[in-house]
Amino acid sequence: IEGWYVQHDLFTFQWSQWRTFAPAKRHRLIEEAAAWLKIQTQTEHGDSAAFNVVGHKGDLLLTHFRPSLEALNQVKVSLRQTEFFSYLEPVYGYLSVIELGMYEVIGAVKRKLAAQGLEEGSDAYNAAYQEELQQQKEALQERLYPDIPPGRYQCFYPMNKRRGETHNWYALSMDERRNLMRGHGMTGRKYAGRVKQIISGSVGFDDWEWGVSLFADDPLVFKKLVYEMRFDTASSLYGEFGEFFVGIRFEPEQFGDVLSGTLAAP
Repeated sequence: IEGWYVQHDLFTFQWSQWRTFAPAKRHRLIEEAAAWLKIQTQTEHGDSAAFNVVGHKGDLLLTHFRPSLEALNQVKVSLRQTEFFSYLEPVYGYLSVIELGMYEVIGAVKRKLAAQGLEEGSDAYNAAYQEELQQQKEALQERLYPDIPPGRYQCFYPMNKRRGETHNWYALSMDERRNLMRGHGMTGRKYAGRVKQIISGSVGFDDWEWGVSLFADDPLVFKKLVYEMRFDTASSLYGEFGEFFVGIRFEPEQFGDVLSGTLAAP
């Protein structure tokens, strides 16, 4: 089941031009960028956040949650209409939609109906199944439509499930996939309270099948979590990973600190 649409946009900044600007022009552009970002973060339908990218892959990572593709497109166009955008160069983008796997939910529903003595495939079973499934979906709304988690750092990466000749995730049965994901989830739960994970699906939207966004106040948690999960069969045999992007979160009023290289630790 799906929730917010998600866009990750990565930019590099045209530093050679920035260095030639007078202080007054720099101030004007910073104020414009800050005002634009503040509007995006205060939207009633979704959320936005900005991150100063660490390393050579870029300078600015923008993450947006919105209710529709049209709303995401409005965010994109509004940025391109600013003068500030003239000094940004897009280098990466990823489109997806927040989704929750139904492996455990479906399994729980089936066990509950079996305990009630309902015969799978009967009219009574099918009616009860749909009713129970709808109740479960309603209980998951907060996870489908969250605010962007408040962690100071974000780690984003795309991934696939392998479809090789020997190991093919999509050739496994539902029960096999459910058991593998249950073990994967148990590893993740060890880090509860230290990292927040948002999984977004991108089949038909982008070049990979999922986007993974991790948020934490300690960036070393990313390394430890991803490393430990690599030993789960769901990852070791069936996981394929793209590039990793790590950024430091900043507020609209800190745009000047980002461009001066003085974004301080909290």
